[in-house]
Amino acid sequence: MTPRARVLTAIDRRKPDRIPIGFDVHGGILDKLFAHFGVNNRMALYEAMGIDGFSVFTDSYVPPKFIGPEPVTLADGSKSDFFGIISQKHWPLAFASSVADLDRYRWPQADWFDYSGIRRRCIDVKAKGIVTVGGEGGCGITHAINLRGYELALIDPMLAPKLTHAYMERMGDFFVEWNERWLSAAGGEFDIYRCGDDMGNCLAMDCSPAVWREFYKPQLARIWAVAKKHGLKIWFHCCGCCRPVLDDLVEMGVDLLDPVPQYVAGSDHRELKRIYGRTLAFVGGVDQPNVLVRGTPRDVEREVKRCIDVLGADGGYIIAGSQVLTDDIPFENVLMMYKTAVEYGRY
Repeated sequence: MTPRARVLTAIDRRKPDRIPIGFDVHGGILDKLFAHFGVNNRMALYEAMGIDGFSVFTDSYVPPKFIGPEPVTLADGSKSDFFGIISQKHWPLAFASSVADLDRYRWPQADWFDYSGIRRRCIDVKAKGIVTVGGEGGCGITHAINLRGYELALIDPMLAPKLTHAYMERMGDFFVEWNERWLSAAGGEFDIYRCGDDMGNCLAMDCSPAVWREFYKPQLARIWAVAKKHGLKIWFHCCGCCRPVLDDLVEMGVDLLDPVPQYVAGSDHRELKRIYGRTLAFVGGVDQPNVLVRGTPRDVEREVKRCIDVLGADGGYIIAGSQVLTDDIPFENVLMMYKTAVEYGRY
């Protein structure tokens, strides 16, 4: 099977010829892998290692070209994204204290993007034998935090519900139009829709399930409906706690949950597979902080085999780290993870 066929078979909760292998690493590890395998580009590395899928969609992701206004620039030279966000430095909607204030924010526009060429680029990606990924559906609590800052975003639903509904609705309006134009431009050539909301930490969600359902679920649902209209599989990322609303996510059309860290509350692998194995596929799972970083190669081998045995039973699994593989992971552990996945992951 090609990597594309292998990944799509797994997302469809069926058995491919072997467990698809995902890949998402920091630059230091990437350089070491290039040197170790004697290659100088990602596609050659993927072929050498048996890599099939990409957790943040490197090489598979086909976005439109940004042609909008200049970004916000701080005195230290930091530049914003097109929302005006500079991570941990600038929260562009933090000034708003009323619905009327929202008119002072520079709301992003779908016209800020050039969608030409997306279909052609998707065809080029497919020619490499890998999946095509498009769209952006992260209009949840994480996005509110990035716009407002942690304190305001977390208290807004309780102290300023009208304001919260108003800014989430306006952001949802943008995401719906942006995604519709983006996905339409592909002419049916996308395989997977990208979305995520890091709505919690290792112990609990950042808000109650009731708050999430009132303020964030409606916007995510209408955005993801665009993906479903275009026949796409929804790949949802949440590396914190989302178990209290996992039934909601399934109801909203999520097909694959990423990256299923077992050390996060509600993410026991056996329980997730038992309850959701017929409705969700899974990607990730290999314990990054406790095993890959702190363990021995033998520990890594056992962990990879455990994930394959549990999450990979009867298909529906792409093996990868429970987080991006960081530079503090011993290189021999990185090699053992992928070696074991290739050798042990055959059906």
